[in-house]
Amino acid sequence: MESWLVYTLAAMLTGGVAMVFAKMGMGGTNEHVALVIRTGVLFAMVVANAWYAGGLKTIRAVDNKTLFWFMLAGACTAIYWILYFKAIKTADVSVVATIDKAGILVTVLLSYFLLKEPLTPRLLIGMATILTGTFILIWK
Repeated sequence: MESWLVYTLAAMLTGGVAMVFAKMGMGGTNEHVALVIRTGVLFAMVVANAWYAGGLKTIRAVDNKTLFWFMLAGACTAIYWILYFKAIKTADVSVVATIDKAGILVTVLLSYFLLKEPLTPRLLIGMATILTGTFILIWK
């Protein structure tokens, strides 16, 4: 199995577990405190990983254009997590997480238009399946 696929499957598994753990912890606090704690742990682990891998040695080499894109990505991630935690506080995490995965459609379309990545028939079928599943969950 290729390494990117191993990483992707591991990310899928840990991402799914993380959402259930977050929902389990929300009984005793509000979504804002939950997100601060989660993000603090995440930040510490990411910095430790970068330090361990030697990645922090090149931080001064990051140019302004790269910094700009990472800052935009960080702002979008913050907004995403704030809204996501608000959603799972009041709804079933299984439904919220499934609908949330429709964001893949936005990623694929932006990667096509902005990054010039190909839209293959297999990818289009996968996107249609995700969109259909999302409509089934939203439809009352």
